[in-house]
Amino acid sequence: MTQSIKKQEILNSQKHQGLVSEIQRYSVHDGPGIRTVVFLKGCPLTCPWCCNPELKNPLPVIGYHIGKCIGCHSCVSACPEKAIKIDTNGIYLDRNRCNACGFCVESCPSGALRLHGKIMSVEEVIKVVSRDRLFYNNSGGGVTISGGEPFFQADFLITLLSTFKQYSINTAIETTGYVQWPIMNKALRYLDFLLFDFKIFNREKHLQVLGVDNEIIKQNLIRSSKKGIPILARIPIIPGFTDDSENINQIGQFLTTINNIQSVHILPYHRIGLSKYRQIGEPYLLDQVEIPSREKIVNIAAVLKSYQLPVVIGG
Repeated sequence: MTQSIKKQEILNSQKHQGLVSEIQRYSVHDGPGIRTVVFLKGCPLTCPWCCNPELKNPLPVIGYHIGKCIGCHSCVSACPEKAIKIDTNGIYLDRNRCNACGFCVESCPSGALRLHGKIMSVEEVIKVVSRDRLFYNNSGGGVTISGGEPFFQADFLITLLSTFKQYSINTAIETTGYVQWPIMNKALRYLDFLLFDFKIFNREKHLQVLGVDNEIIKQNLIRSSKKGIPILARIPIIPGFTDDSENINQIGQFLTTINNIQSVHILPYHRIGLSKYRQIGEPYLLDQVEIPSREKIVNIAAVLKSYQLPVVIGG
């Protein structure tokens, strides 16, 4: 039975346990070959376009998918905090009272309620990941740690990576690069592939939009490139935030100084994650942002290719 998780337990998580939101098998978009992706909770950045908002919160959170609700209301009686009420749209979840204990999720027969965030041990993660070793071996795949920001749970991340290497499993992480270098350097010892997001080059704009200084991100990418690890750089194209000519050219010029860039993926803005905001009761701030045209994306790709970068649209 799921136990309530206190905030201090998460913030002081040990290296052998971490808060995992999901383990996704048979992925082909998160590194070479067929991969299993382990999604860790927590992220220090405040990207308003985040398509995985349930991962930004470092604590467990309950998601409610109204379209799956059958109106049985078993969750109402299951909630020990009396945080769930019946309303005209199905149920109302008082998130100020909810402590994400998960009893409502266990009682829900239709899967309308979901717990995003479960304490897992390294051994439990390894057990899931190891099921698909045959696919990794045949495709050149492995495991990718994603988030959120994997380095938000740095001790757990590094323990996972080192254990995967003991099992001879290919490793990769998807990262914003926002972490102290000694920590990142330690993780790189156990990495075969690095997926590195780069969003906004201007330091002041990065701080304003994403909430953190990007100088540490730039330096970490430079230093990582000197370790000989293959790097896939990813640039989200968000109208009004990252798609202006100055930003694209500055990023293009910067990436020419980086060694071991295997490819540069430009990721057009989409609204795939919009429903997740509704499910966790958070507002979506980019309702008025239009999806960029194909012509716009092709033009951005051409600018980056002019810097002799190996550009891929999507990924």
